[in-house]
Amino acid sequence: MLRITWRLQRGGLIAMTAFGIFYGLIQASAYKSAAGTTPAQQAAFGHQMEVLGQSLIYLLPKPVGLDNISGFLQWRVYGVLPLLFGIWVVISGAGASRGDEERGLLDEWVSAGVSPIRYLVARVAGFFVAAAIAVVATSAAIDAGAISAGTALDLQAVTEVSIALLAVVIASYAIVVVIGQLTASRSATIGVSSGVLLVMFFINSLGRSIDSLHQTAQFVSPFYYYDRSNPLTSGGSFDAVGTVGLFVFAAVLFAVAAWFMQRRDLGSSLIHRRSREAPLAQAPAHNPLLRLPVLSALYEQRLGLLAWIIGTSLGAAYMASLGRQLVDLSKSATAFRAYLTIAGHGDPYVALTGFFWFGIFQLLLAAYAIAQVARWASDDNEGRLEMVLSAPVSRTRVVIERAATLVIGTSLVVGFSSLSFYYGAHASNINVQAGDLFQASLAAIPFGVSFAAVGALLASRVPRQTVIVLATLVFASYIITQLGPLLKWPDWVMRLSLLSLYGNPLSNGIDWTGLWILIAVCVGGFGLGAVLLQRRDVGA
Repeated sequence: MLRITWRLQRGGLIAMTAFGIFYGLIQASAYKSAAGTTPAQQAAFGHQMEVLGQSLIYLLPKPVGLDNISGFLQWRVYGVLPLLFGIWVVISGAGASRGDEERGLLDEWVSAGVSPIRYLVARVAGFFVAAAIAVVATSAAIDAGAISAGTALDLQAVTEVSIALLAVVIASYAIVVVIGQLTASRSATIGVSSGVLLVMFFINSLGRSIDSLHQTAQFVSPFYYYDRSNPLTSGGSFDAVGTVGLFVFAAVLFAVAAWFMQRRDLGSSLIHRRSREAPLAQAPAHNPLLRLPVLSALYEQRLGLLAWIIGTSLGAAYMASLGRQLVDLSKSATAFRAYLTIAGHGDPYVALTGFFWFGIFQLLLAAYAIAQVARWASDDNEGRLEMVLSAPVSRTRVVIERAATLVIGTSLVVGFSSLSFYYGAHASNINVQAGDLFQASLAAIPFGVSFAAVGALLASRVPRQTVIVLATLVFASYIITQLGPLLKWPDWVMRLSLLSLYGNPLSNGIDWTGLWILIAVCVGGFGLGAVLLQRRDVGA
């Protein structure tokens, strides 16, 4: 049983280990190229990074001790690795808790005498081993990169931060497995888990500087206890109690998930509406929305879409309410504040509030696109697409309806969250211009759809690998966006990132070149997806 579950982890392990090794090596090389070799050059570089770090506190810890490579790697690499590993955690956890059931694998194991509890234990053990290998390989690559830059890292500190990273990864996996017992499908688990973990991550990230969120993070975010360990930073320490607490927390959640699994029927969620008797019906449902293309798909996912709208709208309003506090944190960095004043057309509050929200919103839109693409891929793998095509419905129409549904769903998420951001900003006396916000929101629609267009292309060709490849694209876009300015990469390299193509339209106006590229990706992705779907057997 353990051997089989280990094989199920193999693809994710290889991909995540490659991610970690690449990310660690490239960040260490970036420090060597950008910081120079003398203490004076490194001190100047550290000061510049501390100023830049004020604009990245929604992703990274407070920039401290960046005048040496160990402090830089603690901030730039280990600060964001939980978020990058989180992509793997969500996909793997959703597969363990719901995916195997949807594919019928769990039914086969239960019929062979394997209890659901034994299955869950084997799945958890397999992921623990895989996560440990990925974390060790990533830390080894980071250390090797530091050695190539001329400074070896302290072995004990690397070991401690690796254990802390493994603890938060396992705790996040436990959260996903529990959510999987409460949801009805793998795609729903991916969507809900992504939202929950992102909320926990950002509560902790912003709580590093905002007292009201700092108190909240202690109770709701496992990332808070990971942040308490910073052994690579000069004067930093390893929080053994917090790290052990994360492992204990994960063990408790796994026990809860096992209990939930015992109480529910295979193939169903723990929370579901009670069935009730109804007269036999042989006529189609009277709901007119189910008879109309596109609207029927939107109606089917109405609850999930409503959750995304409410979640992003609340996030937008809350970020707007924190705008003044965020800008006041940058008062000590006079150069950064001067830049904000220029970028915000004389109002630094507009610049930084918009920068933070739309920076977070880009990640949320990418997560929304991945959740929708996972749904398309599961339709193909689990036979629902075959049933739709037998209606009969043409394959081209399937792709067109997917595109139209995604565009409408993305537009609703963007529209409601932008309205929420606008009124939240004005309630905090931040004078966001309606015209500037409208164009920033308008550009966000093709940005979000572009990820799904690439996913549609992949789902038409390799549906089983679609989600992991699309997550890789998001990761690569993030790497280019983060390292490009640091290493002064040329503009054509930056254009390879979908995140860079969006730009910062709230402050700088629409990047028309980037917008046209995003639109081309949308049209090309769905168009090629329709062509490729014609040439492949469904389910193959």
